[in-house]
Amino acid sequence: MPGSEDRQLIQQQWQDERYPRENSISLGAGFYCLFELPHEHPQLINKRWMPASDYSAGQGCEGLAALAQCVASSGPWQARAGECSAHGADGFLALQEKDADALIWLIALRDTNPFNRVEIEDQYVLAESTSGVRVRIPIQRPDQLTLTWP
Repeated sequence: MPGSEDRQLIQQQWQDERYPRENSISLGAGFYCLFELPHEHPQLINKRWMPASDYSAGQGCEGLAALAQCVASSGPWQARAGECSAHGADGFLALQEKDADALIWLIALRDTNPFNRVEIEDQYVLAESTSGVRVRIPIQRPDQLTLTWP
């Protein structure tokens, strides 16, 4: 189980816009989830969960360019979407607390292109990339997202 240092590490990396340079989910609770996402596959496969302090980055990335933002009409959330600055073909989606700027989760997806539309609907984050990849993410279980490829 992650400890307070894992949570602090993820939150600091969020503030510094740092994240793993692979398909990944960074959970504000202190976990990373690394996974495979074959082109045109609708779901994440081969998920590997680990406390943030157990991750040794082969390649870390810095920089997130936000292209869209949405604040939930009800609920404490704010969603951001955009491009992973390290590679223009990668997109990111993030959910954070709208009043505290604390990260709930950050998803980096390779080869989807940047996400330029995002909205929060009920208990889901919905987004679309510049290449037409659509994603539906359960707020409470981002690892169970579903992608629709153009």
